[in-house]
Amino acid sequence: MPTIRRLSFIGLEYAFAPEKAYGMSRGGGFRRQGGLVEVETDQGVKGIGEAFGNPHVTREYFRMLEPMFVGRSVFDFDHVEARVRNAIYHLGVGNQLTSCLAAINVALWDAIARGFGVRVCDLIGGCGATRFPAYASTGFFSDDPDRQLEHMMAEAAAHPYAGAKIKIGRGIRSDVERVKLAREAIGPDKLLLVDINGAYTADVALECARAIEPFGIHWIEEPLPPGDFRGYAELRARSPIALAAGEAHHTVRDFRALIDGRCIDIVQPSIPGVGGITEAKRIVALAHAQNLRVAPHVWGGAVGLATACHFLAALPATPHTEHPPHPSMLEYDMSDNELRTKLLKTPLRLEDGHVLLPDGPGLGIELDWDAVERYRVC
Repeated sequence: MPTIRRLSFIGLEYAFAPEKAYGMSRGGGFRRQGGLVEVETDQGVKGIGEAFGNPHVTREYFRMLEPMFVGRSVFDFDHVEARVRNAIYHLGVGNQLTSCLAAINVALWDAIARGFGVRVCDLIGGCGATRFPAYASTGFFSDDPDRQLEHMMAEAAAHPYAGAKIKIGRGIRSDVERVKLAREAIGPDKLLLVDINGAYTADVALECARAIEPFGIHWIEEPLPPGDFRGYAELRARSPIALAAGEAHHTVRDFRALIDGRCIDIVQPSIPGVGGITEAKRIVALAHAQNLRVAPHVWGGAVGLATACHFLAALPATPHTEHPPHPSMLEYDMSDNELRTKLLKTPLRLEDGHVLLPDGPGLGIELDWDAVERYRVC
């Protein structure tokens, strides 16, 4: 039985010029941060996983978790996770503890799959697809005169993406102006999605939904703060546009409240945010049991994007079979982020608006360790 010989954590940061900062309704920034956890087994097999968020904070949680995993079977994640959650429950779940657990979880799946010579998707549900239609995650707020909404939408329109998602949430007039520009840029046939990042109250979100409905919006993402479950339920009952959320919800318990409360139409677990592939699979089971759509949230680096591809590949088609009304899409971040574009020896391929599943065992990726060292901060 392979056991965990060693775990290591590498904190990463990509910073760019402050005047190039971009962001959302709540603000912007000029740094992209994250981290990597590498697992090595006693048989010399290695696996890699990505952590989201401030790497200096994640590193401290990693130091606490590391001795709990060393010496355990590579298959023991659920047992160690339960011990962690039960023993230090007072630390909560919406923090770097969950992000660190997620990185360890993915690294273990990667190592297990490499040990068997199969892909991660083969282990977590089977491979239902190797090409994923992408929607461009773009349209950020920016003070850079060379990187305004019209520039970003022209870039998105130039590629055969299934759709594009833009940031709104700074007032109804601004919302309508941005949505109108975006729709004109990408044309009538591509899907248009909007993201408020939780900046509105239910009444303002409803006003926004009614104002932008004529532009054919596929979904409104995070119209309300994550804890406003009742507001979500009330808004969903009245909104003319489908609601999506999950980026700021953590673990299956949060998602049970969203799903059982019929708060949203599209369930968006973020693998680093919920604690890994294992917890994300639990969330998908709840969503499918309630006949809700699943569209994983993807925001981070190259390892996280590859992980999302394997996760999407393993999702069964439900309730439809061969004729889905909408494609199961992969969020494809188009922001400036070298942690996504520079860390792999062979970057993930984008072909005809589709991201291709990496070839090879495990996650199917190999890190460029020179690049990793270039962005290393701890």
